[in-house]
Amino acid sequence: MQAWLSIDTWLISSISIAYLAMLFVVAQWGQNRAIKKLSQKPWVYSLSLGVCCTSWAFYGTVGQAATTGAWLAPIYIGSIICLVLAWPMLMRTLHIIKSQNLTSIADFIACRFDRSPKIAASVAIVSLLGTIPYIALQLRAISTSFDLLTGTFQSGISTAFVVTIVLIIFSILFGTRQLSASKHNQGLVLAIAFSSIVKLFALTAVGIFATFYVFDGFSDLLSQSQNITETTHADSTYLVISQVILGAITIYALPQEFHMMMIENNHHQELKSARWMVPLYLLLINIFVLPIALAGQLSFPGGSVGADTYVLTLPLFYQQAWLGILVYIGGLAAATAMVIVAAIVLSTMISTEILTPLLLRLPKFNSQQKTPQLAGMLLNLRRISIAVILLSAFAFERFINQQNHLASIGLLSFVLLSQFAPAAVGALYWRSATTQGAFVGLIMGSIVWLYTLLLPVTFPDAQWVHLGLFGITWLTPTALFGLTDLDNISHGVFYSLAANIGCFVIISLVKEQSIGEVLQADLFVNRKPVQSERHLSVDDLASLLNRFINKDEADALLAESKKIAGKDQQQQLVDYTRLKLSGVLGSASTRMVMSAASRTQHVPLEDVVSIVDEASQIFEFNRELLQSGVENIEQGISVVDADMRLVAWNQRYIELLNYPKHFVKAGLHVEQLIRFNIDRGIIVGNEAQELIEKRLEHMRGGSPHHFQRTMLDGKVLEIRGQAMPGGGFVSTFTDITAHIEAEKALQLANETLEKRVESRTKELEKAKAEAEAANSSKTRFLAAASHDLMQPFNALTLFTEMLKQRVKSTELHDLATNIEDSLNVVESLLSDLVEISRLDSNSLKTEKSQFAIDDLLSTLVNEFKALSVQQGIDFNYQVSSCFVHSDQRLLRRIIQNFLSNAFHYSPSGKTHHQVMPDDAKPHHKTKNPHKHSEFVPKVLLGVRRTENALLIQVWDNGPGIPVDKRQAIFCEFERLELTREIPGLGLGLAICDRISKLLNVKISLHSEVGKGTCFSVEIPRVSQQKKPVHLLDIAEEEISRDNLNMTVLVIDNDDLMLKAISSLLSGWGCHVITAKDQPSAIQQLADNPQPKLIIADYHLEDDKNGVDLVQYLLAQHTDSINKQTTCVICSADPSEAVRQHTSSAQFSFVRKPLKAIALKRIIKQLMP
Repeated sequence: MQAWLSIDTWLISSISIAYLAMLFVVAQWGQNRAIKKLSQKPWVYSLSLGVCCTSWAFYGTVGQAATTGAWLAPIYIGSIICLVLAWPMLMRTLHIIKSQNLTSIADFIACRFDRSPKIAASVAIVSLLGTIPYIALQLRAISTSFDLLTGTFQSGISTAFVVTIVLIIFSILFGTRQLSASKHNQGLVLAIAFSSIVKLFALTAVGIFATFYVFDGFSDLLSQSQNITETTHADSTYLVISQVILGAITIYALPQEFHMMMIENNHHQELKSARWMVPLYLLLINIFVLPIALAGQLSFPGGSVGADTYVLTLPLFYQQAWLGILVYIGGLAAATAMVIVAAIVLSTMISTEILTPLLLRLPKFNSQQKTPQLAGMLLNLRRISIAVILLSAFAFERFINQQNHLASIGLLSFVLLSQFAPAAVGALYWRSATTQGAFVGLIMGSIVWLYTLLLPVTFPDAQWVHLGLFGITWLTPTALFGLTDLDNISHGVFYSLAANIGCFVIISLVKEQSIGEVLQADLFVNRKPVQSERHLSVDDLASLLNRFINKDEADALLAESKKIAGKDQQQQLVDYTRLKLSGVLGSASTRMVMSAASRTQHVPLEDVVSIVDEASQIFEFNRELLQSGVENIEQGISVVDADMRLVAWNQRYIELLNYPKHFVKAGLHVEQLIRFNIDRGIIVGNEAQELIEKRLEHMRGGSPHHFQRTMLDGKVLEIRGQAMPGGGFVSTFTDITAHIEAEKALQLANETLEKRVESRTKELEKAKAEAEAANSSKTRFLAAASHDLMQPFNALTLFTEMLKQRVKSTELHDLATNIEDSLNVVESLLSDLVEISRLDSNSLKTEKSQFAIDDLLSTLVNEFKALSVQQGIDFNYQVSSCFVHSDQRLLRRIIQNFLSNAFHYSPSGKTHHQVMPDDAKPHHKTKNPHKHSEFVPKVLLGVRRTENALLIQVWDNGPGIPVDKRQAIFCEFERLELTREIPGLGLGLAICDRISKLLNVKISLHSEVGKGTCFSVEIPRVSQQKKPVHLLDIAEEEISRDNLNMTVLVIDNDDLMLKAISSLLSGWGCHVITAKDQPSAIQQLADNPQPKLIIADYHLEDDKNGVDLVQYLLAQHTDSINKQTTCVICSADPSEAVRQHTSSAQFSFVRKPLKAIALKRIIKQLMP
């Protein structure tokens, strides 16, 4: 038997928190300016790329080596090939990332394809779907290693959940302290590099232990491995090739790896160093993978331990606690590094590419009245995104908990994330690639992945997985189009990438590129796109100015060209033209026009100008419409471009700031506006230049602002500024002078109003509390009063039953019967009171089930049939075969009350019209149904079908209900004047109303005074099922009159009740001993034979209860009572707490008032 070492749970938990805290300290330390130089070292950057070595590298590669016998996983072979051979592609990507200030792989791909929002959102969503299973893999690895180390071997849900919450907290602390996604997080880089060292050290330590301490070196390990009984099966050639391809793609395209490699890069020299450092790291971390796998197979023959856990189980098996803890920390480092980086990257993509565009479309973000502050909101969105991502990963981990191999889950994610490769590589090298082609390719590849990989793994037993969709063999997910030679992963890789690349290429070849796509392709594909504008001649520049501004500007350029000489002439003229065009077109449009115009060998200048000219005409029309709207609003508006030059404003802006005529013009720099306002004294400050630089810095940084400024004429302006997407700044100016004055007056009024509101609120709260207390007191009073009345009433009922059994005289027997009938009436009234109190106290619980409606209605029909004959009522029932879903007991109560009212208030001896509908009449012939005849009371119970429900209806031809009373009759103690002489409290319909609300069903009423009434209840209908056989439907067996011949202890604090039960049991041949409390019960047990049965009331004197008393007697007085003695608890208390207390003691419960036949039945069941 294997002896396992387990370590204290609290110790491992403390070590886990301590490691994460240390990681956070390292990150904080890395943010220190004095330490930033260390963070920027090439070796630190290279170690941070070790984030690719996750828990799968730490645990899963050993399991894969144990299965295949391979020393180096094909995934890492592919990664090394990419880093060594795809070097130019990586450098080109890095150059574009830095020059365009991009923030993620989604931003990178979208930027190439005309900054398409749908491309960015699609990449973000696919990243989320592909990374969540991989994060789930890390969570599972942490929880499994924790349970193995502590020896708990739980289901893992509690461990995994706690791990998830802790990682959410640390991910938020690591990644949401700054808003800019492109800003370097040196602390994060240093922390991930530190975790790479920890996992390398831990895996090396366990490898040395397994190789040189458990066995005698590599040679001994290899020689003994010849005796391993488990066979290893090398992966197929197709699977190896697929994994190599996936490794090469994912080291580049995985969102977290792309972030660490490209976004967190400080200089291209770092990437050059990583070209050899990262492969070296991958080789070092894999040196002992195969030896550990062989050691695990030799130590745990027969596959008794999962190969994925060999790294941890070897130290535990050989009682090396310190090594087990070190290995656990290494696995924790591998998993947490990936989770934290992935959560940060995904939250950035989701918030930037999906949530922010959606928010900006909301009306409040486009409102002219206010501009919300987005900085704090974006940070909160990222934090929420991190929490949602990790909780989703936890849910996925629970879903795939039965999967055994870590490698299969990792490869599943890799295949989906590899769908970025065609668009990313095409963006760099294929000029003709189009947005539509990249989008459709990505979507089709993801759909094929879903069909060929995810669905077969999720629903492995589904029939269509094995037989094909719709039974079509060539649509089988794992053998698409009859391709059966490939394994599942290779099959999914082949078809998903083939669909992706095929759609990408075909659609790009068919669809023509837009001008934006052409310009972005030039930026990505050309080596030196920035220098292209220098090829524009003076005539080209003049032509642009003439076309987009006027002939004077073109002439000015030609004159300027004659004054400038030297080698920088061309660049100065380009800059001059760009400055002039920016004042009209804006910086973004200017860059597009000049970049396109410079490529005359591909797109002639006149064609470009014509295209832009046509677009300008459309733009001018829309601009006029917009300008008309802007000019007619109350606010002043100004817009500046990314170069801080004024490009748009309205007349209200000039009026509010009182600018001189012709001072404001297109292209005016913001610096001139600020300096002008400083000179006028509107902006106050000692150092003018310092004020200008500060304001320009805020605007360039996109910092929103909101403040009030008092003008020289006394006006108060509210000024709000907000950055625009793509650069630029928009400001609004509102005259709030009247508002400020009104605010001061309102503040004075509010001071007294708040006091009045506070006083009135307290009065209302006090009145509400008093009303709730009164209602609660009423409910408690009804429950207590009903219970206290039940005690003597119960005894009286038992005495009456004994009297009927023993008297022989007919006269006395009739008298006893009359007493019994009166008691039945009282019992009905008390039962109604009890039920009202239970419904009002919310202690009644529903137990819904599916049943045939006829099962419920037929029992009621049997009950009321005899009563109908006795009262001369024509009672009919229409049988229904429908099924419903409800609480059978409570629904029966509603219909029983309807029938009771119909029978109770049916008149007789009058001529009357029948009001039953034609389709609700019983199926027998009647003569002249529409003529007057001698009145016969009639009651009909029937069922009507609707599309999704049943209407159970009770019809009568009684006196009817006036319209003004149809709401009141559902209140307690409410009765009609014409029925006052009939006994009753008026609680039946109040009970029905409360039950209907509890069941969430609808009660309706249709009535005509003098003709009759129909009560209906609408119940959800369900599909018909085979009717089950209910044992309770078997007829009750007749209670035998044989003597019970046993000793019974009866405990009750009511003398009358004791006497009644004693008399009843004595009549059945029982020896009865009675007690009122604990002392008397102990005395009776000492003086009498041991009882076989105890019957005890629940509520006794001094707040004692029968359950606790009987349990005490059974436990403490074993000499006087047998522990196996059966107990029955009786009570009129309707609360659920009494039943639960009785049930938890494993005693039987009988509700008061006791019925002789019911009591004897339960005694015979308990004492066979």
